[in-house]
Amino acid sequence: MHVTVLGANGPTGRLLTVQLLSAGHTVNALTRHPEQLELANGLTITAGDATRVADLRAAVHGAQAVVSVLGVPYSKQPISLYSASAKAIVEAMTEAGIRRVVLTSSQAATSWEDPHWTWLERNLVRRILDSLGRTLYDDMRLMEAIVARTDLDWTVMRPLGLANMDPPTEYAVAEDHISGNQTARRDLAAAILDQLTNSDFIGKAVAVATTNKTVSIPATIWREGIKPKFVKG
Repeated sequence: MHVTVLGANGPTGRLLTVQLLSAGHTVNALTRHPEQLELANGLTITAGDATRVADLRAAVHGAQAVVSVLGVPYSKQPISLYSASAKAIVEAMTEAGIRRVVLTSSQAATSWEDPHWTWLERNLVRRILDSLGRTLYDDMRLMEAIVARTDLDWTVMRPLGLANMDPPTEYAVAEDHISGNQTARRDLAAAILDQLTNSDFIGKAVAVATTNKTVSIPATIWREGIKPKFVKG
């Protein structure tokens, strides 16, 4: 399968690209910083912005599926990356006659609360997410609504708090929600890869959780959502 990957230059995108290539697929990576990606057999790199329809038209040409692992850190300012890219993706895919699309959201964008969490986890984490992540999760919910209104073969991935975890890791998936603390990036990438050849969750959201390892939830929120704002470049 020839797959267009949006966000291929990010930490999850790089893992996904490696897994796609290792599985025998070919990849066209759309990125605003093509100089930061290293060419590999089966990989094409296209310079562009995932919110621009013209750039996406070029990136999806010849593709059989489109995957978005775009992401930004928390901000109190309005965020539009997820919804703007969803609109552009839908338009470009419709014009090209491509049907399969997998987009990355978050379980935190839903109101569901894990019944296995402690009082501290449930209240502290929810307050942090509602305060710092409000604009981000608002835009993720808008992205989900945009794609759900289409007749594309869409799947929305909802990881828990994303974290870098050393292998080996194991993961589980479930429709809409799943109990757990974090999702290893490599597990999210593997779950996305599986969805490209799996029709069980077309038109649905897939929650992904790493089952054999965990890291600090507050530390994950700081590292993945807050710290990047203070790191230049």
